[in-house]
Amino acid sequence: MTSAILSQTTMTRRMSFCWLVVLVLLLARCSFAEQEEETHSSGNSTEAAEEGNYHEEEIEPAEAVLYPSFILTLGIFIFYLLSRYLHFLPYTAIMFILGTLIGLGVSLGVRDSHIHRTVVDWQNINSEVLLLVFLPGLIFKDALGQNVHLFWTALGQMLIFAFPLVLAGTVLTALVGFYVFPYGWSFNMAMTFGSILSATDPVAVAALLEEVGAPPRLKTHIAGESLLNDGSAIVFFAIFSEKFYHELGIPGFGEDVDFAEGVKLFCQKAIGGTAFGVIFGLAILYVLYILDRRFSKEENVVQVTAVVSMAYLNYYVADFIAKTSGVIATVVAGLIVRFAARASINDIHLMDDFFVLLEHILNTILFSLGGLVWGGVIVENHRDGFWTGRDWGYLIALYILLHIFRAVMFLGIYPITKRTGLSTNLAETTFQVYGGLRGAVGIALALALDNEVYEVTGGNDFTEFEIWTTQAYQMVGGIAFLTLIINGTFAGPFLKKLGLADSSDIRAKLIEANRIHFRQKQIDDLVELLTLTRFYRLDFGLVKFHVPYLADLTLTQLVEAIEKLKDTTQHEKYRPPNVDRVVPYLVGPEGIPKDLEDRLNIALLRDKGSDPRRSQKIEERRRNRKVRRERRMSSTMQFMMGEPLSTKEMRLLFISMVRAQYEYQINDGELDSQHLLTVALEQSLEEAETDVMNDLPFNDYKYLRDFHFRSKKVVGWLKNCTCGLFVHHKSGKCHRVPMNQMLESAYVEQTMAYTSAHKRAQWFFQEQLGDLDSDLSEAGKIVIHESNQQIDIAQKDLNDKLDAEVVKKVVSHKFCKILLTRGVHYIDKLTSGGFLKESEAEEIVKELDDLLENVITCDQMHHEGELDLNLDDSVHFCSLLPQKIEESSPDGEREGIDSNEAVDVDSKFDVGTGNVSG
Repeated sequence: MTSAILSQTTMTRRMSFCWLVVLVLLLARCSFAEQEEETHSSGNSTEAAEEGNYHEEEIEPAEAVLYPSFILTLGIFIFYLLSRYLHFLPYTAIMFILGTLIGLGVSLGVRDSHIHRTVVDWQNINSEVLLLVFLPGLIFKDALGQNVHLFWTALGQMLIFAFPLVLAGTVLTALVGFYVFPYGWSFNMAMTFGSILSATDPVAVAALLEEVGAPPRLKTHIAGESLLNDGSAIVFFAIFSEKFYHELGIPGFGEDVDFAEGVKLFCQKAIGGTAFGVIFGLAILYVLYILDRRFSKEENVVQVTAVVSMAYLNYYVADFIAKTSGVIATVVAGLIVRFAARASINDIHLMDDFFVLLEHILNTILFSLGGLVWGGVIVENHRDGFWTGRDWGYLIALYILLHIFRAVMFLGIYPITKRTGLSTNLAETTFQVYGGLRGAVGIALALALDNEVYEVTGGNDFTEFEIWTTQAYQMVGGIAFLTLIINGTFAGPFLKKLGLADSSDIRAKLIEANRIHFRQKQIDDLVELLTLTRFYRLDFGLVKFHVPYLADLTLTQLVEAIEKLKDTTQHEKYRPPNVDRVVPYLVGPEGIPKDLEDRLNIALLRDKGSDPRRSQKIEERRRNRKVRRERRMSSTMQFMMGEPLSTKEMRLLFISMVRAQYEYQINDGELDSQHLLTVALEQSLEEAETDVMNDLPFNDYKYLRDFHFRSKKVVGWLKNCTCGLFVHHKSGKCHRVPMNQMLESAYVEQTMAYTSAHKRAQWFFQEQLGDLDSDLSEAGKIVIHESNQQIDIAQKDLNDKLDAEVVKKVVSHKFCKILLTRGVHYIDKLTSGGFLKESEAEEIVKELDDLLENVITCDQMHHEGELDLNLDDSVHFCSLLPQKIEESSPDGEREGIDSNEAVDVDSKFDVGTGNVSG
């Protein structure tokens, strides 16, 4: 059964992916389509166009927006493909490859297109703008993710990683560029190249370290090294690039920095950047402190805006105004905020989610831009003879040498790092050598160098310096490509090989234990949902088919769950679940054992003799509560004593409450947020709101009724026009189900959602505006009366138009959706509590999502294993439950119980007939 469900889900996803591919192809085709040129005033440009000679033309500034929006859209499809089918491939590496393919396509394809013009615009982006746009957001996000205690403890080790090792790596890489590469680079050009490649980026392995449970010390060393060596690498880049720019001989461009001046410049940038980081970090703390209205959503958003804007301002002031290191300033400010700002951040989840979003956007654009430029450079240089097969060999040799250099350096300082800070071991040091990926910072610096030289030289001739910077970018892009693809992809197996991941046996036992708890939670949720009147005639055979966690449910487990519910609920609030439709599936031919039958009867309140004082206690509490409620009036009523709300205002308030209940049903799995039914329900409230504003009665049901009738007319029209070709829907078992039957199912679900939302809104409406019916104003009574009138009409329509079997199936499918959705929420709780890792939870959530999708798309009327139950002829344990159950409020319900049914305990939504009476 489960394999059939999964196979259907797989087929659905493959079809969805095919449609996505078609959409991407159409989008690319439209983007690359040749565009009509506007008539230019210059006759020479027209002649050049007619001769087929390409010339650089003015690019519209608006076209610059196309590239980020286009690449982010493609990134969505890439993420979908990787998350569903190719988990082992790092996202940033694939975005780099995608950018490379776009660069190749633009260089080899049609030049006169929107894509080409926006690519050219981004390829020639100003170097300072490039660094300012990408680096502050990425670096500040990384700083916010640090464990400050571990970072401070390991600071001595990371300072060694970031300064002596970066300088050593710069020199060793420069020697390769100066002596090994046959490009004839100057020493300053080689040192600039070395400083670029000394910046590491663990973005492709950071998430992996968290997933596999790598030691916190290793995560701190890798992330901390990246943060600090980014700063030192950019400082070295600033020094040696100035010396290289001076070689160009352009007045005012570059500076011949000697050793003493270099040391002075290094201290200025490092110490000055730290000072600015402290100043701006404290300023961010102060701004967060004064924006202290924790429950103001708008102020929470302003807090996030303040942090982001001041992080970018910090980088700009430190780097471009004060001429210090913007990277070091951003790192220091980020660490201060991470250490001291937690109590001042009103909504930490909003802050975290925004920076995750920002990091995703910046990485997607930057890595694709790096690949874009690299692909274009490779094509152009190959045409001009500056990049041949020999250069590929040098690239591979450089990739190997960089790992050798890192191994030599890290092993050389191992005796020191072993005895300082957090200490380390050979396995962690080995992985740290392997994890030295090149990414965002290196790509940004290489692009900045190439664009800067291109800009000052005019970019019209192949000058020696332009060729050098282009060759350097070829190597940097190639190293980024190789480290992302090779190191990023195989980091997981290598980490496990070194024994740095959590023990697989231990994790397997923990996962199995959590699965047992999860199954028990599903049983508890089953019992809780069975207390709701609309599920009193549940088709449990259907539930077992769609929720395999309940397939082997036993009667003992069911009784224990009912007893647990009774023991954890206040006596006057306990409502026994109706198990009439469940027990027959759990009882064998020999019947129920006597002890279980007694326990079941007691738990279901069928044995009053077991607690003779229970009824008396419940009645006494009911009277006391009624007296207390009569003595007080709600604060809202006291406020409105002098000037009560008008009927119009009451109606608008009730509409907002109903809308809130629809949102509750979406979150609880009762409504699909993307379903057409949800749109209809929301639209009905909007149209009813318009009527109320025009002083008409509140009547949202008439719009739902019109929607249903219009849907039936559309189906009838399709049937007549297509001879019945498009009026059937293929179900999961390849049955062809009539569209009319699907409309009936949707109508039942609509009525259930509508009735539930109105009943619960009525309860809150009366609770806030009058504790007893006598406390309600005349306007409030009018609104309640209008709501009940519409519920009665909905009941009558459902009773007159639909078969009871259809109603039962739809209600049972809704039950499955709620149960599975609660399961997803429970797994999310386990993940938030640290019991499961993201990767482990993802596997279970994917399983639940597949089951949920199958429930949503299921149109079968009969499921495997269903029993034909006749409650009228049932045995003793299937007798009907007590009809009078103590009233309880939504606010007083246990967590996880749908308080909707507490609105009116004497109201019964009969799922067999669709009738609501009360």
